[in-house]
Amino acid sequence: MVHKSADHEVLLESATRIGEDRFAVGMHWPDNHLLHHRRADGTRDSLLVAETMRQSGIYLSHRFHDVPADYAFVLHRFDFQLNEPVRDREEGADAILDIQVRREPGNPNRFRMASFATLEIAGRRIGRAAMRWDAYAPRQYASIRRRGARPDTEQPVTPASAGHIALPAALVGRDRDDAVLLADGPAASQGWRLLMDTGHPALFDHASDHVPGMVMVEAFRQAVLVRMAPQAAAGWMIRQMDTSFHRFGDLGLPVTITAEPVGEGAFQLVARQRTQPLATARVAGCADEAGPVPALAGAARC
Repeated sequence: MVHKSADHEVLLESATRIGEDRFAVGMHWPDNHLLHHRRADGTRDSLLVAETMRQSGIYLSHRFHDVPADYAFVLHRFDFQLNEPVRDREEGADAILDIQVRREPGNPNRFRMASFATLEIAGRRIGRAAMRWDAYAPRQYASIRRRGARPDTEQPVTPASAGHIALPAALVGRDRDDAVLLADGPAASQGWRLLMDTGHPALFDHASDHVPGMVMVEAFRQAVLVRMAPQAAAGWMIRQMDTSFHRFGDLGLPVTITAEPVGEGAFQLVARQRTQPLATARVAGCADEAGPVPALAGAARC
């Protein structure tokens, strides 16, 4: 119901209707997850909000909007903004997503969906999020993929066969080598090669015929941290992220990730395949008050 294969990848625990197309979704956030682990101070990775929003939209579409179980979901855009770091360590600090999911008017043969949500922890609103996507019948989705496929697509590439060396885990804010998605590109100014291990237990929890959107989002997060000084990585968090998905990415072709500063504490990110953008995002962040003070211009306190 959330398009995951492994139970431990499911981040939702309950969903209650509280109004017309409005629901209270209770979260089940694991303490130790390959990507979304809880830090010692109780803070969470900001991208946990994005994945929770994605799973909520899928689940509520199936359960309350009669989207058939075999339909494919194609994400167009999502954004979120946090007022403070996400913390859920305190006793009784329930995390609730107050979310509205609606079907947009238009073609009756198409499920075009949108969601809007506020995130509440321990009864306090700490942020908001929004998302838009389409749900396609298997035949519709197959037709879309055929139109977008390249005839010269190679076989899927893994980090071992790509011939590129992964960046150090600490540099991208991770504590495990198998969570690193970036490798050195032809030149630093041209960005980084995206590493795609299609056997990865979290990022490729189930089979996919294209580069998953959340893989590019995680790569964006890592690219921003590389652009920050190493001393900022431990205490810097994404506070705002606006992401758009433009086309499908073929698994067998290289993907390049770039991150360019566009203002104080803000970056513009692009995932490209050949010359075409697959996804773009604008990310803004700040230094967690509980973390070290980054010796960087633009790394303001949260």
